[in-house]
Amino acid sequence: MFKFKSSVGWNFPPNNDGQENGLNDPGIETFKDRPLTSLAREILQNSSDAADPESGKPVEVHFKLLEIPKSEFPGCAAFAKTLRACSAFWQDNRTKDFFKCAQHLLSRDSIRVLKVSDYNTTGLTIGAKGDRTSDWFKLTKSVGVSDKNAGKLGSFGIGKHAPFACSDLRTVFYGTKDKSGATAFQGVAKLVSHKLDGAVTQGPGYFGIRNGNRPVLDFESLPPTFQRKQVGADVYIMGFHDFDEWEANVIKSVIESFFVAIHDGSLIVRVGSTSVNDTSLAKLIQKYYAEPDSRFLADEYFRVLTSSETSVHSEEDFNGYGPIELRILENKDFKKRVAMFRRSGMKIFDKGNFQTPLRFAGVLSVKGLAKDI
Repeated sequence: MFKFKSSVGWNFPPNNDGQENGLNDPGIETFKDRPLTSLAREILQNSSDAADPESGKPVEVHFKLLEIPKSEFPGCAAFAKTLRACSAFWQDNRTKDFFKCAQHLLSRDSIRVLKVSDYNTTGLTIGAKGDRTSDWFKLTKSVGVSDKNAGKLGSFGIGKHAPFACSDLRTVFYGTKDKSGATAFQGVAKLVSHKLDGAVTQGPGYFGIRNGNRPVLDFESLPPTFQRKQVGADVYIMGFHDFDEWEANVIKSVIESFFVAIHDGSLIVRVGSTSVNDTSLAKLIQKYYAEPDSRFLADEYFRVLTSSETSVHSEEDFNGYGPIELRILENKDFKKRVAMFRRSGMKIFDKGNFQTPLRFAGVLSVKGLAKDI
């Protein structure tokens, strides 16, 4: 069993007779219907947002499934005790069933973990002790906060719950190395209120330096699995759910939301052994879009980007948003939809309901720097 210093471990703060947290976390429930699609979209959004302009390389994001020894699960014995306390505190069947399954997972010799790592990014800013404005604080401790700089693609608000929706332990570890060489590692568990040492706790708990719920800053004190050598960030989804065809679903989500960024070479994603990049994109679309599916339209949009028959309409400054570009391709089999893209190459949504007999597909890209939509 890997041992940490006595000052490092799990801590679930007391609720001081305040609100009790049950299993129905609204943030996590938001992503329950399409957990893998949401996971890929939310993580790639934040990694793209943290692109390092000085690297001169595309952002890379790797999804890798691991089986780690239980002995490397940080604070495993204390976490198992917490699971038992959670189960004992609540009487409803759904909560009982969840913690029964969680305890069974933690009783095994190994733990299923999805590791998501990004490269050619700036990593997460850690800040000084108590710095509430740092990326690290907003990721691990804030709820409902949305205050990224203007023009960025989102925040560590609701989207940071997506990884928890894929964890049968409702537990995620984060690691980062920023451009200054500073490192940080911390675990967050979104469980339920329970009684510990006679006091009722809050639902969220933290693994790190117990005093102040601070991150571990020395990577050398961590099991090798969690040590980060390059600048960037890691997300470890503990007890990753045994999804059917998880790789195919993640790849399809990556293509659907980020095919423009992949096509223009600003993003590379590796899912297991499959690399999704500008050279493999066409073949992967052919593979994963062989059967028509009204929910997925990237095959039509990709033809818009690559066809010599596409009509291109552009403006240098559209209402102060800077340059925009609209590409339209007519085809009798198309579904009359337009993909709306931010300048990073991430799709915002599909616009439909056009009142015209012409059948077409379109891609609208907002490329300006003055504002974002």
